[in-house]
Amino acid sequence: GNALDGKVVIETMNPLGVTADFVHFHDLEFMRDSSTSEDLQRRLPKARIVKGFNLIAAPSLEAAAWAEAPVQANVFYATDDSAAGDVTRGLIADAGFKPVNAGNLKGARQLEQVGVLLHHVADNEYGGDADLIRLALAVVEANPGPITRDRVA
Repeated sequence: GNALDGKVVIETMNPLGVTADFVHFHDLEFMRDSSTSEDLQRRLPKARIVKGFNLIAAPSLEAAAWAEAPVQANVFYATDDSAAGDVTRGLIADAGFKPVNAGNLKGARQLEQVGVLLHHVADNEYGGDADLIRLALAVVEANPGPITRDRVA
């Protein structure tokens, strides 16, 4: 129906498939040409879709989980609707995370691909997918000071 027309919808999923044996996998074929957010926007054309909260495992979405972290965990978001992005940005900050604007809704594709990267890091650097709860991305803002150079045309 039209119950979500005009509403801000924060889409949090990543494109996963599942085999008959309940083995989950990243749907790389789908990810090549779309994102779950773009798909949802097509299905709900009058809703205000924002991609967000897809890169932190659900058990770690409590700000207290990051209280001892040296850097605040980021929550990236992407949308074609700047006002919906502002609402989402406020919710992210209110939840105790640092909001990071990743651009338009098509950028949700890259956010979902970062999810694949985090799974690879969990598998290869830590003990496996269960260690996804230990991972989050943080953007550290450097102040390079005198080492920056002017661009040469």
